[in-house]
Amino acid sequence: MAHDGFPLPRPRPVSRMISDIVRRLHHLRSEHRRNIALFCALVAGSGLAVLMSLFFDGSMTGLLIVIGGVILLATLLLRRMARQTRDSIRQWQALLNAQQRQADQQEAWRRMRELLQRDLDEDAFLRALLDTTAEVLGVERAGLWFLDEDRALTCRMSLIDSLNGLRLPPNGLDGYLASLTYNPCLVTSDAQHDERLAGLRDYLRDNRIQAMLDVGIFVGGELRGAICCESTHPREWQGDEITSLMGFAGLLSQFSESLRRREVEHDLYRQLHHDEVSDLATLKGLLERLHALIRSHGSFHLLVVRLGGLSHINETLGQQAGDEAIRQVAAKLKERLTELQGEILIGRLPANRLLITIPGQTDDSLRRYCLQRLLTLGDGTWRVFGTPCQLRFNIGVTRYPYDASDIESLLQRAELAVQHARETLPHHLAFYTSQLSDWEHRLSRLERELRTALDAQQLRLYLQGQFDTSGRLAGAEVLLRWQHPREGLLAPGSFIAEAEHSGLIRPMGQWVLEQACALLGGVLRDSDLTLSVNVSVQQLHDDAFITTLTHLLDRHGFAPHRLILEVVESLLVTPGVASRLNALRALGIRLALDDFGTGYSSLRYLQDFQVDEIKIDKIFVDAIKERQDAPLVRSIIALGKALELRVVAEGIESAFQQDYLVTNGVDFLQGYYLARPEPVDAFLRRLDAPSRR
Repeated sequence: MAHDGFPLPRPRPVSRMISDIVRRLHHLRSEHRRNIALFCALVAGSGLAVLMSLFFDGSMTGLLIVIGGVILLATLLLRRMARQTRDSIRQWQALLNAQQRQADQQEAWRRMRELLQRDLDEDAFLRALLDTTAEVLGVERAGLWFLDEDRALTCRMSLIDSLNGLRLPPNGLDGYLASLTYNPCLVTSDAQHDERLAGLRDYLRDNRIQAMLDVGIFVGGELRGAICCESTHPREWQGDEITSLMGFAGLLSQFSESLRRREVEHDLYRQLHHDEVSDLATLKGLLERLHALIRSHGSFHLLVVRLGGLSHINETLGQQAGDEAIRQVAAKLKERLTELQGEILIGRLPANRLLITIPGQTDDSLRRYCLQRLLTLGDGTWRVFGTPCQLRFNIGVTRYPYDASDIESLLQRAELAVQHARETLPHHLAFYTSQLSDWEHRLSRLERELRTALDAQQLRLYLQGQFDTSGRLAGAEVLLRWQHPREGLLAPGSFIAEAEHSGLIRPMGQWVLEQACALLGGVLRDSDLTLSVNVSVQQLHDDAFITTLTHLLDRHGFAPHRLILEVVESLLVTPGVASRLNALRALGIRLALDDFGTGYSSLRYLQDFQVDEIKIDKIFVDAIKERQDAPLVRSIIALGKALELRVVAEGIESAFQQDYLVTNGVDFLQGYYLARPEPVDAFLRRLDAPSRR
């Protein structure tokens, strides 16, 4: 931070120094008193000698002259000593005052640092900062002024109530702002005649300001405002006072950065937990309440409602019309669901689907309700932006606890039911039954086939290129495909979930790592390309994982930093994972957070865990559209830059998205627009091909 970390003495040395100064002052005063006592004794002795000489011999003129000279010299000496003693006392007193101010400033700094850690709201922190500034510097006028988009200064908060909200136009502020930008602070004891403040003359005159001490507030290296101390009386600002105010400005800059991070966290949390289009919770936003519903041991029905006809609306009227249709459906559903008793949960699922939980109904009563009140929504005509449209509703229903005892299984079986409902005429309503469980048998068969896939050499390595902002091929993400003997080439979505469930993800992940290391140490040895490999939780928890990886690095002999291991955000909160990640970094391997923004929502883990790279998830890249800004993407890139991390954007599917990301500072790009996943030999041919921009 620009002003963070001003060195201040530790409390005990300051106290000891003050005690030493006090003892020294007492010593000087004692010396002064002893000098006066010696002088008085000298004068008294000399006077006694004169009297005795007059009494015994009235002609001792020479002796009187000598004694008079001694007295004169003693007087001059005493005056000189007294003046030196007073000067020394004044100097030590000034030093004592400075040390006391330093101790007070240090205590104020400590209090403000504690407040910074408490995540106070903005107004509370700013007020505490101004009160502390006024206390430490002994001023009555302290305020915080911020620049707006027009470069005008607005008083955000002041100890003088009449100044709050005051706006100073940008005309004439150039000298003042330049001084704050290129110097640590602006210090003046004659404000009304200071040329740097020429544009503030009216303000200074109206408020009778004589002296000013202003320090700039910087956020992200850019001047955003100033913390201002003003005096209506002539005043010379001390060096320690200037340093203290600079320190407070640094704390304010830190607070502004923290506040901005909290706002981004809030936006990310809301996007993941709340659907802006339908104004409904997402599945992630409903999970806690769904689990609470299960813990209550009550029965309920879980419905998945699929909306048909939205694709046609999107294609004919545009995406905004499709969003408006979803918004109208969500509002109508919420209106009709209020007719039922009990706590009704409703949320938005991907792919034009909605989730509803309804407690306290029998199968027959729920069937009647769905037929009479929900499915009839598709009978009429919907008007979207004045255009008549037709929507179709399909509903799949599961029952807790009869059909499944956990949310994931209930959802899976409701999905099966809704697929069946699409073929069920005329009502488009289906309850889950055991006859719909063919998918369970398929998964069982899939697990058996996966166990032979490795030995039968059915796994295939695919690479998707990653490019820098100039279009140069910089590396690739390693992807897995399964050449199934009957079903052909399968993407990971068809088998990874079952691989994780069965534990087969460990040997499969091991095979992928071996292939990647062989490439880096083989045909890619003479290049500087990197390879990124996804690592699962199960792999990291395997005690042999680090040892095996160490052997692979030794065997293939490539620079470890060319291997990037991608972990998902949620992995960071898994107990025991920190030591494994640190061990990987000790090997020289780089770490990346995959699908950044979709896992654990607190960004503090970026600081707690040492990662090298973040990958912006495709759901955020999809939000980049022409004539629309994507503030979350910009914020993620800014956070990555602030933490000195490489930022990779994945899922790029258009030239506009690429240009937008490059303009906003992303480091590397990945997506179908640049390169699709391809076999290794096809990827290697890219090394001889011209770079694509």
